[in-house]
Amino acid sequence: MPTCEDYRQMADRVAQLALATSAPTVAEALMALAVDHMTRAARLSELQASQQQHRPMQQDQSAGYGD
Repeated sequence: MPTCEDYRQMADRVAQLALATSAPTVAEALMALAVDHMTRAARLSELQASQQQHRPMQQDQSAGYGD
């Protein structure tokens, strides 16, 4: 499954292609795809942030034992 950074990178690449093409309909379709990728990146980022807020704090169990 792609990460939010993967979606951001894909959006950047697709937007660059959209700017480089001379066909208006192709550029429009590519920009729509870039926007979709950025939307997915933002949603994944928000989801990850909310999951981290609800995750209980874990203590480091490796320090201080067995000395």
